[in-house]
Amino acid sequence: IPTTVYCLLTTVHCLLTTVHCLLFTIFPLVLHFIKYNIIGILNTLITLIVVWILHQILDWNLELSNFLGFVAGGLNSYLCNRIWNFKSTNKKRTEVIRFAIVFLCSYSINLLVLEGCVYLFSHVSWCMSISNFMSRFMKPGYLANIIANVVYVIVSFMLYKKWVFKK
Repeated sequence: IPTTVYCLLTTVHCLLTTVHCLLFTIFPLVLHFIKYNIIGILNTLITLIVVWILHQILDWNLELSNFLGFVAGGLNSYLCNRIWNFKSTNKKRTEVIRFAIVFLCSYSINLLVLEGCVYLFSHVSWCMSISNFMSRFMKPGYLANIIANVVYVIVSFMLYKKWVFKK
């Protein structure tokens, strides 16, 4: 085979391999992640509504209201991810236990990142400069919350996909 034809065939093969990888590996993962975030937005709304009703309207304790709102959002997360996003057919008992473990571990990591960011923003000079700049737009604790939630979303998505709802 002449060198030009060989180079052309190699290029076409490489292109087809890339397209195959995109279609069958990356796009499904991105679609899962998009669905996961849509469910996450719904979970957040459910949590906020439950907290609003319990705390603002019924005058319940804030911490209890927040916990019950988080539980309501978590239940929605499990059902929507099981049925719509991951289309799981695994045993429910094992899956629920794994979901609860991931939920608690992810939340714990979220809390550690949150507290770590709050500490860094108030004690480390270069972080303090970022915090001072961002304080024009939001409280430093809110910036820490955003960072912690990004970590929570990534960690929980990977654990739900690879361990809880694995096929």
